[in-house]
Amino acid sequence: MLHRVNVVSLLRLRSGISSAFTIVELLVVIVVIGILAAITIVSYTGISQRAIAASLQSDLTNASQQLKLFQVENSAYPSTIRCDIPDSSTNKCLKASGSNAFTYPAPNNSSTPQTFTLDAANGTITYRITNDSTPTDVATTPITAIAAISGATTAVGNTLTAGALTPSGATVTYQWQSATTSGGFYTNISSATASTYTLVIGNVGKYIKVVATATGSYTGAQTSAASAVVSDSNWLAIGVQAWAKANLNVGTMVPGTLGGSNTTNQTNNSIIEKYCYQNNPANCTTYGGLYQWNEAMQYVTTEGAQGICPAGSHIPSDNDWKILEMQLGMTQGQADATGWRGTDQGTQLKSGGTSGLNILIAGYRYSDGNFYGLSTFTNLWSSSESSSDAWKRYLDSGDLTVNRATGGKGFGCSVRCIGN
Repeated sequence: MLHRVNVVSLLRLRSGISSAFTIVELLVVIVVIGILAAITIVSYTGISQRAIAASLQSDLTNASQQLKLFQVENSAYPSTIRCDIPDSSTNKCLKASGSNAFTYPAPNNSSTPQTFTLDAANGTITYRITNDSTPTDVATTPITAIAAISGATTAVGNTLTAGALTPSGATVTYQWQSATTSGGFYTNISSATASTYTLVIGNVGKYIKVVATATGSYTGAQTSAASAVVSDSNWLAIGVQAWAKANLNVGTMVPGTLGGSNTTNQTNNSIIEKYCYQNNPANCTTYGGLYQWNEAMQYVTTEGAQGICPAGSHIPSDNDWKILEMQLGMTQGQADATGWRGTDQGTQLKSGGTSGLNILIAGYRYSDGNFYGLSTFTNLWSSSESSSDAWKRYLDSGDLTVNRATGGKGFGCSVRCIGN
């Protein structure tokens, strides 16, 4: 075999005859060394690929056993295999070894028997297993012609287009997903249809990805793009959230004396009723309406309910407010506390503050029917109850921080909506 050639002996043999090498002899030695190097590289590559294949098959075999056990315990295969949320009746954390990566399309839990497909990939090598098979090699030809996602850096309402498949002739299924960070854990966008997706409030500032799956020998290929943190005309992305830029102002104005301290209704549950500071409609135009909690929630008590907010958004929960406050610099401990907390988050939230939310000091309507505090302090509802009261946020014109407290549901407070 070539790789057994003793180059040193060859050199010694030549040196005993003459003190110099000819060019031809040097070339022969170089060629022999090159052949040996090539054999070594090819051998290493083959061993490396076989090791990767074995690792992928092992990962799939172990994962398949976990999925089947999950199905026995929960009467259905998991909907996802994400590891950023706790195990539940719909989720199972599956971790691949090393640089291997799993791909898990939604299982078919409506069939009898139920089925699943799981892929494991490392570079260009992909293996697949199903509920009734062993790991098999998948021939992969990348789908390279998914067009750049148009409109990916634009505002709410713009259409994102997946593009066409090349080579043609295959049936393509597109699956749209979003994540808060590039390369992070993606979640399916249920509102997407076919090869297009219209950017909605909740996905402003997130990363949008489209995964294409085709028939034949094509597996999946994907294109990602950031839907940059944009300032839509009505919504502002702050970290992982999208907040309304203004206090809500919907409904019919009623006098502050109507409703009293009643926490059930104001006067007419069939319409949205609002208070305007000092019963002046101009104040609603400037500062937004003031609403009793039940009116804002539209007479449900579900945390995070849409309430009187527009479609695609909801009344922020107490935790939504905490997430916002922590994105502005509070610690978890400060956010969980009551009373005045944080450092300068109140200043950031108020008009002219760096958050961009420009929360105006709108005052509030007290349960006695009178109005207090315009330009001095403001209260904003959350959708979270606390016994017979509800959690709210309180800003003071002269305080740098934010107050977290509970208030009677009969108060008239401002509402700032948040995207779903």
